[in-house]
Amino acid sequence: MTLLALVLAAQAGLVTQLPPPPVMLWQVRWHRQLVPPGLLEYRPAELGGPAVDALTGTVVVGTRDGWLHALDQEGRRLWDVKAGGRFDAPARIEASTAYVGSADGRLYAVELGTGKVRWSYDAGEEVGTTPAVSQGTVLVMTLQDTLVAVDAASGAWKWHHRREVREGFTIRGAAAVTLSGGLALAAYADGTVAALEVATGAVRWERKVAPKADFMDVDALRAQGSRVFAAAYSGAVLGLDSETGRQLWELRTPGAARLALGGGLLVAVTTTQVIGISPQDGSTRWTTPLQGQPAGDPIIAAGRVIVPNTKGLLWLEAASGRLLRVFDPGTGVSAGLAARGDRAYALSNAGDLFALDFR
Repeated sequence: MTLLALVLAAQAGLVTQLPPPPVMLWQVRWHRQLVPPGLLEYRPAELGGPAVDALTGTVVVGTRDGWLHALDQEGRRLWDVKAGGRFDAPARIEASTAYVGSADGRLYAVELGTGKVRWSYDAGEEVGTTPAVSQGTVLVMTLQDTLVAVDAASGAWKWHHRREVREGFTIRGAAAVTLSGGLALAAYADGTVAALEVATGAVRWERKVAPKADFMDVDALRAQGSRVFAAAYSGAVLGLDSETGRQLWELRTPGAARLALGGGLLVAVTTTQVIGISPQDGSTRWTTPLQGQPAGDPIIAAGRVIVPNTKGLLWLEAASGRLLRVFDPGTGVSAGLAARGDRAYALSNAGDLFALDFR
């Protein structure tokens, strides 16, 4: 309805008020183009995504053209490092060092302040997940289902673990290593979750959690206290005891692909919907349509659930799952977000980094 039609209708007594304005949830503080448009590039996808240092606010983001960028809180470029392949997952920033894997098969340790590469470890497989750091050890899962542990100071190999290669097709991608006490929790394409001792790589337990189907990938893990939560693409979200692997509860839902945990809420993203779940017993608190395809990891911040999908970022009310708004950068968002305080950073599929201040 045009503005003139609204005015005439109001004068005729047919319209008593205009629709309410959009809910103000964010303000774009700045955005920076990190990747120039490619010649004849069709539907680019940025899978790397940002990481932010909790102490300094420095943002580190890897892009599809193989560059690792660092920016300050105002969006000023600090340094750039070139790798031999694209970045498919955010970095892990720990003790003034950014640890990040690349599709060139290497895991890099980069000094946060200078951009100097301290070391790189050749894993021989695509390193497409966010590393974890514990007990002076960097742990990362490759896209070929190998859990690699290297020394955080030198990059020297410590141990690795993998299961037998599963026959047939799998979903591309892998779950990042999750830590619980002295255990590294890893997920595999055959539907298994395993707990290994960080110090030695000794297997504490292994458990097949995915319902039997063609695609049994466990592509998301989250841990809190003595519990670990897993999302199996073949149709389940589960709560497990992290010390023993004992199943505590199971919620059957097809296409479970991503998880977020925080504020007493577990959020699962499937191929069709977003589900708010009680971490205690697995009961469903709310569901809402995804309105796209699952992409990067969601986050829970400022009482909202922010979900990347192929159309942008869905902003949901954490208490009810109600869709509040959609942030659309024009090309969608395939990577996860990073949040610090009242700000979140998001990377669009066109390679633009956005700083969004919560309102």
